[in-house]
This record gives sequence, C-alpha cells and structure tokens, in this order.
Amino acid sequence: MSWEELIRTKEGYLRILDEVFSALPKSAKGAGDRVIVLNPEILHESRRTIVTNFKDLADKLNRDPSHIAKFIARESGRPSSIEGERLIIQGRLSMEELRKLLELYVREFVKCPICGGLDTKIVSERRLRFLVCEICGAKNPVRKL
Repeated sequence: MSWEELIRTKEGYLRILDEVFSALPKSAKGAGDRVIVLNPEILHESRRTIVTNFKDLADKLNRDPSHIAKFIARESGRPSSIEGERLIIQGRLSMEELRKLLELYVREFVKCPICGGLDTKIVSERRLRFLVCEICGAKNPVRKL
C-alpha cells in the first residue's frame, strides 16, 4: 500500500504518524515538557537586595550570570553587581518582582518560541545575536543587552 493510499484513511494516517514519531530522536519528543523551577533566595540588607543563589539560577538556565544580571539591572532600573555567587541589587526588590523578571528573562532569552524547549543557547553572528534551539534547530533573533 502506498503513502497516498494510507493517508486517505484515519487508520493509515495514524500509522504514518506513529512511524514518523518513532523515527524522531529521543530529545525531540516532548521537547516542551521540561520545566525549570527558579526559586531565588533573597536577603534584604539596609537598602540592598542580595540574591544568594544567583550562580545556581544562572546554571539552571545555562546562561552567563553577567547576562542575567545586566537584564535584571536594565529591566528593574536598579544598578547591580555580582560578588562571587551572589547578585547584589541596589534598592529593595521584592521576591515577586524578582520572579517576574526571571520569568521575563526565560521567555525572552531561554525558551524556544517555536517548540517551547529550554535547551537553547545564544549565538553571536556578526553584530546580531540569535537564540538557537538545540531541540528543533530554530534560530530566532534576540535583542542585545
């Protein structure tokens, strides 16, 4: 039976889909199923907010800590610096504000807009930066910080 004949029936169509999915690499199946849980640990010291587990958060996202720190500083409008494994933000930043900033960062610089996968990397080509998905191969431009 040819592919054209198989696709005309529901059973044939489902059989073709099963064959296609079984031929996909294991990493592509359920690409958007993985979830990263970000639990920032913060301390408030006088007029500063300290994220004590900042390096761990950057490792979970597979991103350079300085890139995330620059994003947080620009989006919150508060200067920040990295000291060891901690991020120090001038001014008080609530847990809710920090979580929203991290979610925005993940949406813009980590999550693939095509498949929803989190296995991505930022690649520079000439003067442009792209988010390249290691699951589906999509390549999308991202803004420079």
